[in-house]
Amino acid sequence: MFIAHLPAGYLCARGLASRAGGSITPAMALVGMVGGVFPDIDLFYRAFFASQRIHHHRYPTHLPLVWLAITVGTALLLRAGHPIRRHAAIFLLAVWSHLLLDSVAGDIWWRWPWFDPPFSLVRIPAVHSRWWLNYLLHWTAVVEFGLVGVAAYLEWSRPVFFGRWRRPAA
Repeated sequence: MFIAHLPAGYLCARGLASRAGGSITPAMALVGMVGGVFPDIDLFYRAFFASQRIHHHRYPTHLPLVWLAITVGTALLLRAGHPIRRHAAIFLLAVWSHLLLDSVAGDIWWRWPWFDPPFSLVRIPAVHSRWWLNYLLHWTAVVEFGLVGVAAYLEWSRPVFFGRWRRPAA
């Protein structure tokens, strides 16, 4: 899934802010969206420095054990009341949403380093010559566009970023 990471991060930020009993700020939403796409930073490394033969989900930014260590370390370092605690929680929740979404139709090595085979909920067959068409025309795209739709609806109905550009109610 490559379309839903940004809106999923946004939804994580909204959900965590709501759960904490506060209102979401644009900074919180931005942190969530950055966290939602952050594991794909390995694509830049792969494009400029690494061999194209290695699946980018095998890099540390896509390994759940690495993020588990970062999550536990962050929780231990940032005690209650720390000013960036909420932002760190939003970022990490969005990263975990990225890994979960990639597990739907992509390979994630959930059991690494103990077992090498990756996990994927479904396999998308290579039917079309363009790789992205295989994903776009598969039923899993409905999940992705559904997340985009929910995020767009929430931003429209209860804006975080674009509230000042909406017309006032008559």
